[in-house]
Amino acid sequence: MRVLNLGSQEFEGIENQSIMDVLYRHGYELDSACGGHGQCTSCKVIVLEGMENLYPPEFEEAETIEEKGLEENERLACQAKLNGKGDVVIYLP
Repeated sequence: MRVLNLGSQEFEGIENQSIMDVLYRHGYELDSACGGHGQCTSCKVIVLEGMENLYPPEFEEAETIEEKGLEENERLACQAKLNGKGDVVIYLP
């Protein structure tokens, strides 16, 4: 996983690990008003490349995405999980 606005730093993650977990393991904490339960958008990230390398949103995230009107390329870092098939490039708003 690569994060563009952190100096294009690359972070290793494993299948089924959330974006938030990957960042946390490497010393970066994201805001999460709901405690990482996919009910707010404070941990929203913009996926610039590799959306196909994330599992589709599960119920909580899908519901929040719809309710909050997120764009197709926006995901919740606490819920978006790597599927292990390739790289993901994100931007932290």
